[in-house]
Amino acid sequence: MRIGIDIKCLRYNNAGIGRYLRCILEALQKIDSQNEYVLFAPTKTPFVPTAANFKVQVCKSEIRLPGILWQQSTLPGFIRENDIDIFWGPEQTLPVGNTGRAIRVLTVHDLVYKRFPETMVKSVLWINRLFGNKSIEIADAICPVSEFTKDELFHFFPKIDTTKLHVVYNGAKAPTTQPATTPRNNNLLFVGSLEPRKNLPALIRALEILHDNGQDIPLTITGPKGWRNKSICDILSKTPVANNITHLGFVSDNELSELYRTSAAVIFPSLYEGFGLPVLEALAQRTPVLTTKDSAMEEIAGDFATYFDAKDPESIASAIKSFYNNRTAVEKKLHEDAGLNKLLEHYSWENSARSLLELFESLTTRRQS
Repeated sequence: MRIGIDIKCLRYNNAGIGRYLRCILEALQKIDSQNEYVLFAPTKTPFVPTAANFKVQVCKSEIRLPGILWQQSTLPGFIRENDIDIFWGPEQTLPVGNTGRAIRVLTVHDLVYKRFPETMVKSVLWINRLFGNKSIEIADAICPVSEFTKDELFHFFPKIDTTKLHVVYNGAKAPTTQPATTPRNNNLLFVGSLEPRKNLPALIRALEILHDNGQDIPLTITGPKGWRNKSICDILSKTPVANNITHLGFVSDNELSELYRTSAAVIFPSLYEGFGLPVLEALAQRTPVLTTKDSAMEEIAGDFATYFDAKDPESIASAIKSFYNNRTAVEKKLHEDAGLNKLLEHYSWENSARSLLELFESLTTRRQS
């Protein structure tokens, strides 16, 4: 097979979908030495394949275009020229023009543009509404990253062909160091961009409630700047608990792994996620997790997390207080419960890559037969 992949987001995106794509490409290179992979980008990217059967093809347009316009106008011709058998769109959009004989596979991470459009940048919202809907319509196969996202597809696209849907879960990297066995620090760790959907103001309000009741909880924030964040930044600077908050910004994978390993717990109060990767990455380090109930995170973490109502700061505060009161028992469960090992074995990037590759092979076999 000749497999084409749109990697335009790897030019600049080291978090979110960019992180997802890097991890799954690394895993594909480990498990597949037979098929040929052509990684399409509009300009040079920092990603350098390590396997001989993977190559990056820079597909420049006559004029410099935004990524989505390059995908729609320039990329289809390169897909045809390279005689691609399978074309995979890993970031929720596909070229809607003529891509020749290529079977089109689409990964859907979430439907935030349907569920919480007010939390998105207008340009990204426009892209999703215009090309996301069309991509779902034309895809030969669709890969939601969780059962939660699969259910969201059913909800918003009730006429969708169910035979097209194939859940391909995200994974978690194995820890670069051994999970902590010595006492951790007292910090909560927030991993996520400063954007409305991540719900940081509700978390800050919860910390203020605890502060008013005599309990000061240190919080470390890491992640990119995000968007529509002026009000969030104002809250961070003016809150009475500002002295207890450290904002590190974006950190490297190794630095993030160390933060997971040494923090008391990860708190992930997002209003909406299709998967919730920091939850799984924290559990891989045997780090306690506090997160949103009735969400994709509950599907992923199961009994290995503490849950709260993300819209209610009092509920968040109560969950934090309960965790610190029962911290030893929570840590013991994560280290001794064999069920967590099974969960982590299931959610690995190698399994994700293998599921995707098996789908590619089945689609090709189906066409041939």
